[in-house]
Amino acid sequence: MSTGKSRFVVSADWVEKQLGAPEFRIVDASWYLPSHNRNGAAEYAAGHIPGAVFFDQDVIADKSSGLPHTLPSPQAFAEAMGKFGIRETDTIVVYDGIGFFSAPRVWWMLRTMGASRVYVLDGGFDGWKAEGRPVETDLPEPEPVTFTPKFRKERVTTLSEMAEIVETGSRQIADARPAGRFTGADAEPRAGMRSGHMPGARNLPAVTLSENGRFKDLSTLRKQVEEAGIDLEKPVVTSCGSGVTAAVIALALESLGVDDYSLYDGSWSEWGSLPETAIVTGEADAVTKPDYAPLKAHVTLLEMTAPPKASLAVPVNIQTALIRATNIPLPFYRFLYTQVGMRYHWHERLRMSDIELKSVLDDPKTSVTVLHVNGAPAGYFELFQKSDEVVELAYFGLFEHAIGLGVGKWFLLQALYAAWALDPQKVTVSTNTLDHPRALQLYQRYGFEPYQTYETLVDPITDAELLAIFKRDLRG
Repeated sequence: MSTGKSRFVVSADWVEKQLGAPEFRIVDASWYLPSHNRNGAAEYAAGHIPGAVFFDQDVIADKSSGLPHTLPSPQAFAEAMGKFGIRETDTIVVYDGIGFFSAPRVWWMLRTMGASRVYVLDGGFDGWKAEGRPVETDLPEPEPVTFTPKFRKERVTTLSEMAEIVETGSRQIADARPAGRFTGADAEPRAGMRSGHMPGARNLPAVTLSENGRFKDLSTLRKQVEEAGIDLEKPVVTSCGSGVTAAVIALALESLGVDDYSLYDGSWSEWGSLPETAIVTGEADAVTKPDYAPLKAHVTLLEMTAPPKASLAVPVNIQTALIRATNIPLPFYRFLYTQVGMRYHWHERLRMSDIELKSVLDDPKTSVTVLHVNGAPAGYFELFQKSDEVVELAYFGLFEHAIGLGVGKWFLLQALYAAWALDPQKVTVSTNTLDHPRALQLYQRYGFEPYQTYETLVDPITDAELLAIFKRDLRG
């Protein structure tokens, strides 16, 4: 299977080429636990990436909370960033020594405060030095600027909100601490603090999401998140010991296209220290899969009567190509259909015989266009010209590895441009509640209007059916 990297993770090669560029800023966010036997400030003074400023997470914090490195107020955060010479519009790369320990916390803070072009250095400063890249000891003297905060309150969960989540189960809880601390088998590093986890929490240790200082690819991250029992289609709150490594899970979630997530800033430092909060020990409840049964779906039919007015530039830092597939082999088409649609329970085309499917694809009114990203198939769209007046966007979607790369909206616009190039009076599409939860919103954003809804039952493809289909394709 093809893989892809998070769109929020950048390589050392790329960073080195940007050094000294206007509106490009580097932040050393190194912070360590006592067990690391490392000192972020001392290491920064001994050497850092040229131009990097040091973000002390114990200093740039709300010290009145009584908790370690609590998120400061937007005003205090903006003041600190302004002294660093950082604007919310800058391109900002954050790093730590290890790679993905404390840097994601500052990545999350910056984005929560309104900066949008924020990235984390793959490999960390340890990898940077090991590759012989430039290091300096001079302390930068940035010209003060104005950082204008745009605080995203929905990204932060408070103690009272966390208590309600635990009580009602309204959000999934992803705990980034090591397994021993999650189960209660290992003592907490803070003296006098209870061990265990919040009722209903799932364990996804932050250290498992990277390897040798490099963030894992999207397919691996998705598998790890799902194996932990976390449903990417439902809201998530992340937690850890003190709010630092919870941001590693936040980085993974947002990399996978999850927007409905927040971070419990007090984390276990707060929850585990209070006598009244609920705590359980042992493993998380086993992940259970429902028995096979038809699925109910609410279908919405939409149409647009004028070409989209929006335009988007080709995504940066990746290579894209759109290739019209002519005389498409049936196994390749089924591969496209499965890679895009299995998680949304697409099934119609997989149950067609070769003769039926070939008849559909050979119809001159049908066209299939494949998206390639960095040389590998990454999605497709299929158009069907129902008449001179109507073109249907029959299928559209991305492969799993392409979700989170920032190509989805651009790709949809390319599909709509292709549909309107056929000069119809309107373009139609359908979606249902088994599709991506933001599909309906996205279609409406680009000009579609609903005109009919209805309920239906979907009979999902079983594993046995899928295996039989692909065995047949392998036999040719």
